[in-house]
Amino acid sequence: MSRFRRWLRRSGGRHDAETATRLDLCAECGEGFVYPVSWSESGPADWWLHLRCGSCGAAREVVASNHAVEAFDRLLDGEMDMIEAAAQRLARESFLAEAETFGAALRLDLLSADDFR
Repeated sequence: MSRFRRWLRRSGGRHDAETATRLDLCAECGEGFVYPVSWSESGPADWWLHLRCGSCGAAREVVASNHAVEAFDRLLDGEMDMIEAAAQRLARESFLAEAETFGAALRLDLLSADDFR
């Protein structure tokens, strides 16, 4: 028997899956920067998750229903899409600024063939 399952038995059974419906919120600081560190199936309808808050560093272990984990996964996917879109926008802006700087240097005759050796 795993250490976690023994702990669950000692602590009076599994956590109710409904108590873990907002997996994205930190129990310590209340921020929405929680991400899964590790996870495994805890039964046919539950998942065990080790969660960590990116804001305050607090960690917790929960057992959550498939429904709660699916909602958390969709939320994480949406946030990853926002991060990817922001990264792509920043990369485009950086390349544009670099091209404009290079163009200005060419127009002002600040570059010569020696700059490309």
